Amino acid sequence: MLPKLIVVADLQHFRLFGIKKDPLDRESLELLESVDSAETHKRVSEKVSDQHGNFKGVGASGFGEDHNIELEWERRRIKEIAEQISQVLQNHTHELWYFAAPKAINNQIVELLNDESKKSMKINLHSDLTNIPNNKLLEHFIK
Repeated sequence: MLPKLIVVADLQHFRLFGIKKDPLDRESLELLESVDSAETHKRVSEKVSDQHGNFKGVGASGFGEDHNIELEWERRRIKEIAEQISQVLQNHTHELWYFAAPKAINNQIVELLNDESKKSMKINLHSDLTNIPNNKLLEHFIK
């Protein structure tokens, strides 16, 4: 059992760490799960099947119709992240957990978590820590 977990996420990355202690009672991190979203690296035209210019015929073309696609994709990705968090918290026994996500999406993710997950979350940082080296990550939570 790892009594403490750390979840760091942004729209492209999801990382789950367990905090383990060595015989001298020093804490270190163990990467338990890491997921990268391939969708974030695609252009809008690669994400949708109906590309501009693919339809033959007369009439008005659909210029500007995909302006909400990025917002919809972001909304779906935020929901996926919240579901991932709920799932890993159920699968990994823990006493408490720490969370970090960029300010722009942090509150939206937390709102989608179940009450039990919210209650066991002890630290919530509005920061993108997904690219911080593993050996430096714990420092951000124990300041």
